[in-house]
Amino acid sequence: MKSPNEIGRRRLLGSALAVAVSGTVASCKPGTTPRRGNRAVREPVTYLRTSWSVDPFARCSYSYLAPSSLGVRARTMLAVPVGERLYFAGEATSSEAPSTAQGALESGRRAARQVIDAAEEGEHIVIIGSGFAGLGCARALFGEDYRVTVLEGRDRIGGRIWTQHIAGVPAEMGASWIHGSSGNVMTRVLKETGDPSYTFDYDNVTGEDEQAMRELARYEELLEDVEDPDEATVASVMPRNPSAALRTALTINYPLEYAAEPRQLAVTATLEGRDPKGPDLLLPRGYDRLLEHVRGDVPVRTRQVVTGIDYGTDGVSVTLRDGNTVQADRAVITVPIGVLKAATIDFEPALPAPKQKAIETLGAGLLDKLWLEFPEPFWDKDADVIEWSDPKNPGLWPWWVNGYKTFGKPVLLGLNGGDHAHRLARASDDEVVDSAMRALKHMHS
Repeated sequence: MKSPNEIGRRRLLGSALAVAVSGTVASCKPGTTPRRGNRAVREPVTYLRTSWSVDPFARCSYSYLAPSSLGVRARTMLAVPVGERLYFAGEATSSEAPSTAQGALESGRRAARQVIDAAEEGEHIVIIGSGFAGLGCARALFGEDYRVTVLEGRDRIGGRIWTQHIAGVPAEMGASWIHGSSGNVMTRVLKETGDPSYTFDYDNVTGEDEQAMRELARYEELLEDVEDPDEATVASVMPRNPSAALRTALTINYPLEYAAEPRQLAVTATLEGRDPKGPDLLLPRGYDRLLEHVRGDVPVRTRQVVTGIDYGTDGVSVTLRDGNTVQADRAVITVPIGVLKAATIDFEPALPAPKQKAIETLGAGLLDKLWLEFPEPFWDKDADVIEWSDPKNPGLWPWWVNGYKTFGKPVLLGLNGGDHAHRLARASDDEVVDSAMRALKHMHS
């Protein structure tokens, strides 16, 4: 069982993944108060916001394991090919590193091996999606004797890998960390690029409520004794009416880790996947450089929105929103679980019942980000993490990354997951920025 202080060791993707809005900004006592900086709170000058739940090509940030009789088999069932014509990849299909960029890349390479085992030389393989799963698969097939076509619905490549810039530094709108860098395939890609990395220290935190975290740890010990971890929820061992501080601790450990609330998470969700080893890394030059390295010379057709896939003994026919079709021998589908659950792609014939059951069972979680640039830092410049517990709205804006420590620029990254993220997704940009600023002003008052 992971320690409650190991927030983000596997999934804190920032893998919030999303439609982003950028803009400029013209111009209660907290339960725990971070150490104050040296200056008064200033208004932000620019911001970047994600809202992955409204992105039609994502419809979520990443998958989570919901309570069901399937348990982790839901992921393996999703990964199984259909009739040696349809292959599935993406973080939701990864049993070893679910909900991570690492899992996405590994799944794409796994799907490529499955295709190679079944296909003959000269066959045409169409790949839907250009994230790490799609590009990892395409790159593995590109050097073989196949024709490869990569279709991407967006006007950019990357899927839920999306690097923008704020204050002249990379702002990851999707995946942020390499989780457990020892033995991680992403670390190998990083070394191949020659790019630098920053070792992120989750324990270098200001504002942490250590008593609430210890209280949460006592409840988490009960998870080990749950009789049916596949169908029991994390909430089943937690108090029904937790204090404000404990609710914040719960938010940091679950919605910000798994993009879902304790009531939505199977106990097995806290146990699945391989244990990450080594520190987590941030990428001062951007995650998109790793994606481009994996892509290599693979061409990608953007603005190709897939609406239907017909498949049979003779091959596959992919229908695009503009009415055109792409004929191929086999297809690899790497779209997020949120898109599969929304059924925006019509499969003919319908996917087999076990595949549909896996899609229905897996959860589509939400973790959203707000990047804020300020004229100068007013917070503790030496901390990696700033935590805060709002007694009036526990779990709202509870966890901030200090961009000054990482990049040397006056930037903060605030995160919300689960219920709070869904509520903010319906708010305007001004409302989201105002909400964040109220939290920051209370934190530093």
